[in-house]
Amino acid sequence: MKTAISESTRYATPTSTLDHTEKYSGNRPSPNLGLDRNWRGTVRLVSSFLPLLLLSMLFGASSFQLAVDAPNWTGVPALEHYRAFYPVINPGTFFQTLLPTALLALLAALVCNWRPTPTRSRLAGALAVMVLVGVLTFTFHFPRNKILFGDPLTRPAAFYHQIVTEWIAGDYLRLAMILAAVILVAMSMIRIARDTARKELRDSNSSVTR
Repeated sequence: MKTAISESTRYATPTSTLDHTEKYSGNRPSPNLGLDRNWRGTVRLVSSFLPLLLLSMLFGASSFQLAVDAPNWTGVPALEHYRAFYPVINPGTFFQTLLPTALLALLAALVCNWRPTPTRSRLAGALAVMVLVGVLTFTFHFPRNKILFGDPLTRPAAFYHQIVTEWIAGDYLRLAMILAAVILVAMSMIRIARDTARKELRDSNSSVTR
């Protein structure tokens, strides 16, 4: 009696259901493939976030120095007081460390995100802009920093006022270039996040249909 019921139940099952069950059981996606894709997306996001963080720090510090420090460089006594305020480490030490670190982080982000062309173009543009920032800093700002904060203050006050005016004008240009690099890296990170989310959604949909 039990055999007859089981046989009738088997023949009553639709053929399409049996076929679907066999196909589903034979094509399950490997969990390691999903982990590998998630790992790659994480590396791409982290590699773009690090230069964004460093460039934001550089932009904030440059803005502070331009808005707070530079207006106080008025006259020889003010410059002497400014020198005495930084006897061990000065802001130049901070920028000399942060700028090369940001350049290395941008280069690493470019390597990790080389394949998508739009992302690669934006990161390469940001790297090129920051290389120009470094050139501007070493060729324009450093000589004036040496006059203002290193050499003996033996020249007239009008000379130092002219140097400070030139330094501020150059720093506005440098600040605009840093901001452009920040925007390019931020756009790259948004694109990477969208691509990663789109791939994860497509992979999840394909695993459900299978």
